[in-house]
Amino acid sequence: MKLRGQEVLLPTTLVGAYPRPVFMEGKVFGEGVDAPEFPSYRMRELYRHAVALAIKDMTDAGLDIVTDGAQHYENETDYEYAELFHYMAHRLEGYAPYGDRMQVGAFDLPIYKPTVLGEVKWRRPVFKPVLEAARDATDKPLKINVSLGPATLAALSTDKYYGDIKALSLDIARAYNAEFRDLAARGLEIIQITEPLTFFEPEDWIIEAINTAFEGVPAYRAVHICYGHEEGQPGILELKADRLFPWAFQLDCDQIHLQTACHDFAEIDHLRGWPADKDLGVGVIDIEDMRVESPERIAAWLRRTIEVVPVERVVVSTDCALASVRRIVAKKKLESLVKGAAIVRAEVLGTDPETASRAFPA
Repeated sequence: MKLRGQEVLLPTTLVGAYPRPVFMEGKVFGEGVDAPEFPSYRMRELYRHAVALAIKDMTDAGLDIVTDGAQHYENETDYEYAELFHYMAHRLEGYAPYGDRMQVGAFDLPIYKPTVLGEVKWRRPVFKPVLEAARDATDKPLKINVSLGPATLAALSTDKYYGDIKALSLDIARAYNAEFRDLAARGLEIIQITEPLTFFEPEDWIIEAINTAFEGVPAYRAVHICYGHEEGQPGILELKADRLFPWAFQLDCDQIHLQTACHDFAEIDHLRGWPADKDLGVGVIDIEDMRVESPERIAAWLRRTIEVVPVERVVVSTDCALASVRRIVAKKKLESLVKGAAIVRAEVLGTDPETASRAFPA
């Protein structure tokens, strides 16, 4: 992976969300295109301290790429990642913050679908306060997982205006594109979206929507293909990897990230012939398991991966968000991730793991 003009071997990161500190609770940001960035200066200060603490844990663990930790997620509830479904939608024209219960197959939570009442447009910066809080806390390479991608958001919206999922997804994608360009102009290096493509039958409109969102964006663009969280959505093995690939290789992005630890890397052989224009993000931390993975186990998974995909194409990450894991467990998992990557990096470079503990200078 090229990072700040430098080739970085087995860079380490996490998908995005991290547990909140004990002083954070409830919603951080208001709703609507005209809402203030923060409801109060007190919430602004609490939020920024939470972001700084999350980034400190990531930095202390030794990650090469940190995130904002998605500290606006309400992870003191069972439904903290509801903000993933709503944060962008709440701040785009055309959306209202209410809708039908979100039910997709076995996935059934009391999280509402945002409702589309008019033409979806971007009018204001959405992740600006998130980026500012994170950038004030670190000068390390930074990634923000902005939200559900345009295809999934369209599928999980109550549509009372378009009546055509492709048309809705493309307008969402154009709004995302404006937001991504704004974030890149503000200096964000890595922009990630979450698309649970395992939910979909492969169709051209999905690829078109994602590619429209990323078109011309001058930043590193990642797609996290989510298999689910603690509820256990079905994953790539159950839905047959040959249906996902090579179809997903049409994505106009720099990285495709997969949840691999939760399946003991059983799908790695399906990734032979990985395209030369994309990095592969692999999850080596199972967020559904509260036990901390050993560095040796992580190293073994990575050795299997680089037999199939060139080592210079591999990015080491968590399976999914760590928001619902206890903070001490989350940090220890990240420390193991870094140590496991260092073992394999040292083997490739012919150095000792201590010397190779960081792929990118601190």
